[in-house]
Parts: sequence; C-alpha cells; structure tokens
Amino acid sequence: MTKRYSLAAFLLLCLCAAPLRQFYPDTYYEEDGIYENKPLRFVMKFQGNWILFTDPADMDKGSRALARTFAKSGYELMFVGATVEGQHGTRGIAVNLNEPAREYAEQIREINKAEVQNDKGLTDMIAGRTELVKWVYDKADFRFAEFFINIGTYDIRIAFWSRLELFEKFLPLYEEMISSIEVRGGL
Repeated sequence: MTKRYSLAAFLLLCLCAAPLRQFYPDTYYEEDGIYENKPLRFVMKFQGNWILFTDPADMDKGSRALARTFAKSGYELMFVGATVEGQHGTRGIAVNLNEPAREYAEQIREINKAEVQNDKGLTDMIAGRTELVKWVYDKADFRFAEFFINIGTYDIRIAFWSRLELFEKFLPLYEEMISSIEVRGGL
C-alpha cells in the first residue's frame, strides 16, 4: 500500500511541476543551420555542424537550471548548443530592458567581473546593418566572444566559446555568423 501512495505522490508532483515558459518561442532548423526567433523578429545562420536546443525541456539538466534562474529575473535562455565534435559552444539570452547595446554590455561585464579572467574589453561592431557590441574574455580554460544587440526594446546577448588554443582561429567565423543576423519587420 505504501508503494502505491508513494508512486501516486511522485506522479502528482511531476504533473504539478510547471513547465518552463518561453517568452520568445524560437526554432533551429538544423538541416539549414538557421536559427529563427519570430517574436524577436530575427534570424541567424550558423555555419558548420551545430546542434542547438531551443526548448528548455530538451536541454541538459544544467542548462534547464540556468534557464529557470534566468526566467525568474525576466530573462530567457533562447538557445544553447555546441558543434557536433564538442569543440565550440554557444548560447543566446534575451530580455526586454530597452537598453542600448553598449549599456547592456557594460552592465553584464560589471556583473560578471569576478568570474572573468583576461578581460579584453568591449568593441563596437557593425554586423550587416545591425550595430552591436563585442566582449571577449577568458573564463576557466575557455575564451568567449559575446555579442550584444538591441532589437526594438529587446536586448539580446549571443555568446560563442572554445578552448583558448582554438579561439583566435575561429573568432572570424563567430563574427561572420553574428553578422548574418537579419532583423525582420517592425515591432
């Protein structure tokens, strides 16, 4: 009898657990390497063999936990992913703060300064017709390139990373992928 009640209680807890709500539902078309976020009105082309997860239910445990933490603050982990060989990683984060990209980048840089080593600073860039800010830094044995973009009132942060010894060779590719961002329509 006790096992039956335990199983029923477990199932009730599972059914009552709220799914992680996505503010800005999106899609990754793996066969074409296209990431599309209709609510935020942009598409981006990934080059190479990337696997991206856009639904928190499909993400690994650590990424789901990160997505939940972000959601509590009004941020969304739009996607996480890696190349099939696992040499490169990526993630996208969105929030409706209506901050210029530079100010948002400065805030994120300040929040994360205790965890960052070898901060290379912020650089203004033009990606296609989109102005953005790039931040390069090291964390543990990895080097990151984070790109900050403002679309309407939305602040978007897309990061790529690899091991230190690979980064410089692939930075031009990360920049080319971020330059493929195409903003569509109006808000």
